[in-house]
Amino acid sequence: MAHALQTLDPALICQDESALRVAARSVHVWGFELKASAACLEECCQTLCARERARAERFVHAANRDNFVVAHGVLRFLLARYSGTHARDLKFSSGANGKPALDGPRSDASALSFNMTHSQGRALIAVSDGREVGIDLEKIKPDVKALAIARRYFARAELAAIETAPAPLQAGTFFRYWVAKEALLKGQGTGLRFPIDEFEVQFDAANLSARVRSREGSRLSGDWRIEMLPVEAGWSGALAVRGRSWRLRLQNPLRAPARGAVTLAR
Repeated sequence: MAHALQTLDPALICQDESALRVAARSVHVWGFELKASAACLEECCQTLCARERARAERFVHAANRDNFVVAHGVLRFLLARYSGTHARDLKFSSGANGKPALDGPRSDASALSFNMTHSQGRALIAVSDGREVGIDLEKIKPDVKALAIARRYFARAELAAIETAPAPLQAGTFFRYWVAKEALLKGQGTGLRFPIDEFEVQFDAANLSARVRSREGSRLSGDWRIEMLPVEAGWSGALAVRGRSWRLRLQNPLRAPARGAVTLAR
């Protein structure tokens, strides 16, 4: 993938009211910062429903509360542009394991799927044509106990890949598998309560995309594809999408739209 995903000022997203459309067999990915101006923070807060505001108020630290408000406000602004609905009027439902989905009678809403992740002041949002998606982002921590965690939770081949990586690259290799697994579980709607050694992420030679191999009888669907996202150095991000042929478009408004398009047909 030739170009990196930009991390946008959230105000750029919130202030843009132009309609958005995700074409069939397409997935859009947005990246943005959670640090926002006072005006943008207030604008995001005004879009939240009573339940979201109550969740925000439960945060002890103001920074965590503000991050929540911005993340969910930006999500509402984006989904409003895709669905043709005012951000304040969007309604959400959740699956058995808490995965959110757009609710309501509108056909536009039912044709959209989305997922969001945020970590240490950054956030990513994926929006698809209705196919299930999951996304994850982590800052690479060089001091992570990669081998200890992998030995306990990862499949043998995944552990071997981490063990054989040069020492300076072990943390990055670990997080590549970690975000791939978490994106998949978020897309499936199971979360980390699902045993993550029950399936194996199999990367291609370039370590940019992956297939999923699950144990016989696993509850995990076998038709997921994972794409590593071109986030900035020191971070690792992954997108999991259900289906064998789909098109990824990185939403970099400051660049020509075609530059962020990659077709995945495996």
